[in-house]
Amino acid sequence: MIDSREIQILRHLRPAGSALPLKTLSEEIGVSVLEMESLLESVAQAGFGFDRTGGVIRLLSEPDSLVPQAIMARLDTTIIGREVLVFRETSSTNDVARQAGIGGADEGIVFFAQQQTAGRGTHGREWISQPNEGLWFSILLRSQLPVERFPILIQMAAIAAAESVELWSKKPAIIKSPNDLYLDGGKLGGFLLETSNGWDFQVLGIGINVRSAPQIEGYPTVALNQLTKSPIPLAELAAELLNRFEAWYLKAPLEAVARAFAGRVG
Repeated sequence: MIDSREIQILRHLRPAGSALPLKTLSEEIGVSVLEMESLLESVAQAGFGFDRTGGVIRLLSEPDSLVPQAIMARLDTTIIGREVLVFRETSSTNDVARQAGIGGADEGIVFFAQQQTAGRGTHGREWISQPNEGLWFSILLRSQLPVERFPILIQMAAIAAAESVELWSKKPAIIKSPNDLYLDGGKLGGFLLETSNGWDFQVLGIGINVRSAPQIEGYPTVALNQLTKSPIPLAELAAELLNRFEAWYLKAPLEAVARAFAGRVG
């Protein structure tokens, strides 16, 4: 589990270029300067770059690959993303989330993979996920909705994803009901909800093509970076999506979700 003080450090020093006296930062976090040095070393090992000049510390860069600290430092959620785990490689993040649910893990844990070896979409179709080319993740939910209303969880995810990608792309995101997200005529993402009568939880899987999209004959695909002026940080998009999903999940009336989803279906 990530030390929450590492997240606090990054929140104080974001965005890149921001600076604080080391003593002030230590006081803000509530640790000694010596403890702060140890925490900074841990954050640096995760891939963050710092500059120290005259007792002032400045965040210079973030890791190019997905790391939990970069996502969590951008979250303003209460449940979703309470813990974020990033695997270098796994079969499917839905498999990992399912095992966590069976083991009694708390709602809101999010499992990311830099690469999936057996990712899947609806009807058991293969979901191709190349290393660090997109967002492949699953959220463990413990919704109290009646079973017949579970599909609305996919609607919440689709709306949150559409809203998030539109922050970078001038093209409108279209939902192909019930499980696909399209942008500029190509499939950008997909959603998969897995449940069972024997579970007291749900697993919501999300995949978004960001840096590249798989080439599938006769099947148009698109990556978000193809439609933007500059590359999109994976962690920034991930946090934006999680923040927006929680807002729909915890705060929006179901009728509002249904209307927003219907308004995006094309």
